[in-house]
Amino acid sequence: MDVLLVDDNPLMQQLIARFLGDLGYSVGVASRAAEAVALARQDAPALLMIDMHLPDLDGPDALRALRALPGCTTAPAIAMSGLDESETRRMLTPDFVTYLPKPIDLDLLEATVVQYLGDRLTRSVGSGRKAP
Repeated sequence: MDVLLVDDNPLMQQLIARFLGDLGYSVGVASRAAEAVALARQDAPALLMIDMHLPDLDGPDALRALRALPGCTTAPAIAMSGLDESETRRMLTPDFVTYLPKPIDLDLLEATVVQYLGDRLTRSVGSGRKAP
């Protein structure tokens, strides 16, 4: 899978998964860290998007659990949170490559994912060159 989205908010799950899917990315969705670990064991993600407050673990602990899996050791991790700025700074660790505040700005989400994974929709359609 391209992106593993770990967020317990069903609305955020649906919005982000559908948006990234429309851009050509395959997205796995988990509501809990334990569920994310199970999904990542089946299909290692290229990018991790993790909410800072999950029902079973906080974001940094969820990332540590995912990093323990062979396929997830180097996948870039994006933190997401609706927490206030001071609480978010306290929770962020250097293991996260960046942070996206909630509510998610879709333009920023697209730019961030493209930065780490490239433009999948363009790749899936072709190089844009015309056949001779």
